[in-house]
Amino acid sequence: MLLLGQYRSLSLSDLARHNMIEHNASLVHKDDRNGAEYAPCKVNRKLLEALCAEGGKVVPDRMTLEDAAHIRVQREVECGVLDGVHAEIARGEIVIAIGVLGGKDAAKNGVTISALHDWMQHERLPVDWKPDHTQGLYQTYKMAKYVRDRMTEIKAQKPPVESH
Repeated sequence: MLLLGQYRSLSLSDLARHNMIEHNASLVHKDDRNGAEYAPCKVNRKLLEALCAEGGKVVPDRMTLEDAAHIRVQREVECGVLDGVHAEIARGEIVIAIGVLGGKDAAKNGVTISALHDWMQHERLPVDWKPDHTQGLYQTYKMAKYVRDRMTEIKAQKPPVESH
């Protein structure tokens, strides 16, 4: 609520207020280019397909933290580097999805691409999903730190190819 500047009430639509919690370089939403207060909320199919296509490179049919680092780098190349706060939020979004949906071994094995797709496309838990662990702040921090460190290494290896 503090990040949004909302002190009395909050609606879910307020989460889309541009440059508050919402940020450019989203994995499945287009950037706001018109200066609107609220960013686009509709899932962009091409971005969702690109996200899912990046998975499976480390563990077949799964989005791992390594895959997440690669797609985060690519989105920042396409949309521009994020400031520190929004970069941390962006990493946290994918890490929380992987951590919660992927099960107790998600840090190592990732999440099934189909579960991630359902979550991103429909904003709901997959039908067959059942919780098997608690995704705490420290575990989320460690996973986000891994993604951040890998992003730094990826950027240092070679400049990513910009696509439009």
